[in-house]
Amino acid sequence: MCRELKIGVVGLDSSHAGAFARLWHDPTHPHHVPGARMVAAYPGGSADWALSATRVDAFTAELAESFGVAILDSIEAVVAAADAVMILTIDGRGHREQFERVAGSGKPVFIDKPLALTSSDVDVMEAVAARSGARVFSASSWRWATGLAAAKAALGDGCERVEFDGPWPLFPGVHGWAFYAMHYIELLYATLGEGCERVGCVRTGNQEKVTGFWAEGREGSFTRDETAGAEFTGLLRVGHREVRMEVRDSLEQRYAALLREVVAFFRQGPVPVAWSETRETVAFLAAAWASREQGGRPVEVERGGS
Repeated sequence: MCRELKIGVVGLDSSHAGAFARLWHDPTHPHHVPGARMVAAYPGGSADWALSATRVDAFTAELAESFGVAILDSIEAVVAAADAVMILTIDGRGHREQFERVAGSGKPVFIDKPLALTSSDVDVMEAVAARSGARVFSASSWRWATGLAAAKAALGDGCERVEFDGPWPLFPGVHGWAFYAMHYIELLYATLGEGCERVGCVRTGNQEKVTGFWAEGREGSFTRDETAGAEFTGLLRVGHREVRMEVRDSLEQRYAALLREVVAFFRQGPVPVAWSETRETVAFLAAAWASREQGGRPVEVERGGS
């Protein structure tokens, strides 16, 4: 039996920190994921974003008091104490600098969504990973939603068009809706793959709809409705056939699915999501925001990287 991996965490402004610790540390939990344990964490936080700054103290106390995680005063100290590192900071602006401080160790790294907020940051991070040899990936747990897997299997022959609609919180501060939008973007890419060419974001009444246009006429969209409830829906189409996506799992089930991928990756398993795809999700988000600012005019998805 493999020994437990010692996990270090950078950024305690995310509810994921406690949720992940619970699934790793509690063997009686119905969705327990064996093989790893959080041992050290650096709180971090963004002073100019209330969603981050106001949550650090509570989440730090939760990790220390409920799970016995050592709270350390530097990222470097966390890296030294761990076999692998999770960057859970909710503010994507800080991920490049944090990864640069972690990557030199060569230890594997998971970066919670979004990987970054600009393609230029992603390209710098790629270069840092290449120089250091650090293995890294980023993803949303929604990629492993059982309802999505079931809908894709039922559709069978790929997907030409996908539509998602559901809860999409608008958080005040520096990121607006962009903070949560990456969940939906990752769902689009988990369904359609790479190759989106342009993105439009159009507002009609209380709704904002983001649509990506892929090559060969494929299309994917997601809609934010300010008056809608919390119900999530999805529709996948190919030709005249369509399959509705049903949410069949809880947040904890999706977190557990993600953590199983993380543990396998940390143990030298395959990269769950290609870097080129993750880079494109960041470019998609930037194009969607630019289209929003320009009244809905479609904006090309930036290409680049290696």
